[in-house]
Amino acid sequence: MGLTRRDIARAGLKLLNEVGLNGLTLRLIAADLGVKAPALYWHVKNKQELLDEMATQMYADADREPPEPLEEWDAVAYRARALRRMMLAHRDGGKVFAGTYLGDLSLVGEHPFRRSIDAGLDERRAGQVLFTVYSFVVGFTIEEQAVYPMPGQLDERYRGAPGGEVLRNVDDRFEDGLEIVLGGARQWLGQA
Repeated sequence: MGLTRRDIARAGLKLLNEVGLNGLTLRLIAADLGVKAPALYWHVKNKQELLDEMATQMYADADREPPEPLEEWDAVAYRARALRRMMLAHRDGGKVFAGTYLGDLSLVGEHPFRRSIDAGLDERRAGQVLFTVYSFVVGFTIEEQAVYPMPGQLDERYRGAPGGEVLRNVDDRFEDGLEIVLGGARQWLGQA
């Protein structure tokens, strides 16, 4: 059986947990797969394409959809939490996911505000809300993973650092931030 982009992405994700984003190279992935590095270039041209494929695989593997139908705002909050969980499942997952292009757009699913858009909500503004929530989650997770490179493992540089208390109780901090972002978004859309 031949090597696939999915094989490469999965090997990249496995190695990401071992060496982190800075240590991840196509050469390392090739060695892990038992092939020479040029064999990978047939499937991914460069590290950015590799990251795009890894992000797509992360997203495909994640449990993103609520188990039961939710109201629109609850669905947005659920997806935000699921996105964070997905990134936290991988060392440097936030950095991998930031700025990547999903290779399979069918994974995105239906717009959570579809009912409101069909009832007259401006789709561009609804899209801006989703992008803002997405940006908050990715940014928060990148910062969280800087302080806690692995779950529960504090980077010692942050122990006792000024403002270091801000990133303790990260789950509560995330929920507070999400509530702030969603509250502001509801007001901006006139749905407060």
